[in-house]
Amino acid sequence: MSMSGSGLKLSFVRVFLVLSALLLWEVAVRAAWIDSFYFSSPTRIAVAVARWWQQGLLLKHLLLTIAEAGAGFFAGLLLGLGSGFFLAANPRVDAVFQPFVVIANALPRISFAPLIVLWFGLGFASKVVIVVSVVFFLVFFNTYRGFKEVSPVLLKNARVVGATPLQMFFHIYLPASLAWTFASLRVSVGFSITAAILGEYIGSGGGIGFLIDTAQSNFDATGVMAGLAILTVMVIILDNLVKHIERRVCRWHPKSVARTSL
Repeated sequence: MSMSGSGLKLSFVRVFLVLSALLLWEVAVRAAWIDSFYFSSPTRIAVAVARWWQQGLLLKHLLLTIAEAGAGFFAGLLLGLGSGFFLAANPRVDAVFQPFVVIANALPRISFAPLIVLWFGLGFASKVVIVVSVVFFLVFFNTYRGFKEVSPVLLKNARVVGATPLQMFFHIYLPASLAWTFASLRVSVGFSITAAILGEYIGSGGGIGFLIDTAQSNFDATGVMAGLAILTVMVIILDNLVKHIERRVCRWHPKSVARTSL
């Protein structure tokens, strides 16, 4: 069987498992095996999502959450990339600041979210800062490690043929770090959404997290699960988008080539 055929078969199995779980859930609710007040049902969740869409709530709040997560994601990405390259390329600076970065990463950043909301207010900025505080460290450490993992033999050969520092950066360090960086981006996508939702839980006038928090306050399990379903679909779409970009950018990488053939 070809690799593409194997990939299609794997996708079919995954879809079948999801549909089977949803069907079993629906049957269990209708047969009163589980309490619909606490667990809702797939059909009720679908109706709730459709109602939010008709009322114009879904698009409004979804776009706000995506904007918060997206702004924080790209800001954290740029800061993480820049800081990772800078410290890895400057051993003396790295020796001074590396312990502080490690300590900052070890701190429970989620516990600082209420303070961030207090400092930056209940609006857009506080959600972006919370997302940046999560994404930055993921990107930083992967970029830093990718830079440090470059083969010394490859660097020596490049210097022998007269490569300039700029050429070494663009043709050796950057490609070698991209695989590590994209590995962090796949994780960062989910964490950026989670961080934005957390900020909306703590205090916000909009966003999917606001809808979920409102439903929870009203003991509306259907509303809570409708919000979670929307977030799940959104993360799947964004993860596949990052995966597609990774295949394009890191086409030269053996692992990327193998994934592309699936």
